[in-house]
Amino acid sequence: MPYEALKHLHVTIVAVSVLLFVVRFFWRATGSSMAAKKWVKIVPHIIDTLLLLSIVGLLLHWQQWPWETPWLINKLIGLVGYIVFGLIAMKATVAWIRYVGFVGALAWIMFLVHVAFSKTALI
Repeated sequence: MPYEALKHLHVTIVAVSVLLFVVRFFWRATGSSMAAKKWVKIVPHIIDTLLLLSIVGLLLHWQQWPWETPWLINKLIGLVGYIVFGLIAMKATVAWIRYVGFVGALAWIMFLVHVAFSKTALI
């Protein structure tokens, strides 16, 4: 797959993943029955798998690995931060903790976007 197509695919999958995260959080926060639908629990795993595959594809294209490049290490740290806070946002039983997780996950997303555009290590 040409680099530009792979990059655009990656960015599109990221956008869909973030949008679905926000929508799922909204559904859970408002007590919507949509949050309990089977597809709502399955689709994020499919999207995240596609996202991981696009990341591997980009790394193979660049012939770089996260431990070789500081800004890629930052992306890996940011991804772990996003996952941890995302889990808190979706799994916490106390509402204010869920909101802290949601805001924290969004902050990590902003960090990831900044590092992706600047290619600068911040941590």
